[in-house]
Amino acid sequence: MNLSSKKVLVINLETEETEVKTYKELHKFVGGIGLGLKLYELYYKQDPLIFSIGPLNGFYPFASKTSVLLNNEGVIEDLYIGGNLSTRIRFCGLDSIVIIGTAKNNLVVDILNTNVKFEKGVPIENLGLPGKRSVLRVFENKALLEDYFQTPHDFLYKTLKNKRVDGVVVTGSEVFSVDKFSDYTVLYNKILSQRDEISIKADTYPSCSNCPRGCQRSIKGEIGGNVLTHCLVTCQFADSIFNNIGIVFSCLNTLGYDYNHEDLENAPSLVEELLKKLS
Repeated sequence: MNLSSKKVLVINLETEETEVKTYKELHKFVGGIGLGLKLYELYYKQDPLIFSIGPLNGFYPFASKTSVLLNNEGVIEDLYIGGNLSTRIRFCGLDSIVIIGTAKNNLVVDILNTNVKFEKGVPIENLGLPGKRSVLRVFENKALLEDYFQTPHDFLYKTLKNKRVDGVVVTGSEVFSVDKFSDYTVLYNKILSQRDEISIKADTYPSCSNCPRGCQRSIKGEIGGNVLTHCLVTCQFADSIFNNIGIVFSCLNTLGYDYNHEDLENAPSLVEELLKKLS
């Protein structure tokens, strides 16, 4: 995993071609909404649908969401979905998946790490590797992840329908080593021990990846909120943990990232500048 750049899988539905790009200059956008907006600026003429994660996804508790960025009738919408999609994207070795254009016929995008197949007429249940996949499908009038998790509103559903995408299957099978494993373990357990600080009641609903809460809000996803939270793509109900720059900096340090405090403090202003430019 290259920690000084962003690795992006670009999928062209019209030509059924793909490309993996590495952007060193996008490192400062951290991830999530920051990375997604910058990629949106780069691909806006091709009507992009962008899934992005942050540097903590797949590694730390409550870093459980995936940022979804799309154009809804001329308005840029940023949505956040739970489930295990963020973990699967992490273990593809990717920071973002950008889907551009419109398919000529309805299809399912089947992603295995950085390899992509455009499947037509194959049951979505037969795609991907069980236990290592995340399945996003169009079902009736919804876009459902793992047949349960959703985004707010129907923007993602409409975008997938308009692009003639019946589903996206993401299988990630790569394995990563942690730079400072002993420090990572201590910090992981410390954050996990703060679960009672999560601002929503624990329950028995399906949990997002790396979250033991099983809260009733996991089904609904998120929209709007704290910018740094959405660059890291952590759960909004864990703001009390991840609004602490010191904690976030320590998490990044154990994984080997070279972010500093100034990078994290500047992330919200970069997002604000991008939004002004794109609007």
